[in-house]
Amino acid sequence: MGRLIQLLLLVALAFIVWRLIRNALAPPPGPGGGEAPPRFEPTARCDRCGTHVPRAELDAAGLCARCRS
Repeated sequence: MGRLIQLLLLVALAFIVWRLIRNALAPPPGPGGGEAPPRFEPTARCDRCGTHVPRAELDAAGLCARCRS
C-alpha cells in the first residue's frame, strides 16, 4: 500500500512540474484576448421560400440564390 501512495505522489508531482513548465513557456496573451468576434451581418427573408440569408445575398427581387435558379 505504501508503494501505491508513493507512485501516486510521484505522478502528481510530475504533473504539477509539467504544468508549470508548460505555462512558463507559453506566450503571454495579447491585448483583446485572441481573435475578434465574427462580424454581424444583417439578414433578410427570401420572398419565395422564406429562408433567412444575409441581406447581401438577396437579389433586387428579394430572392435567394436557390430560388433564382
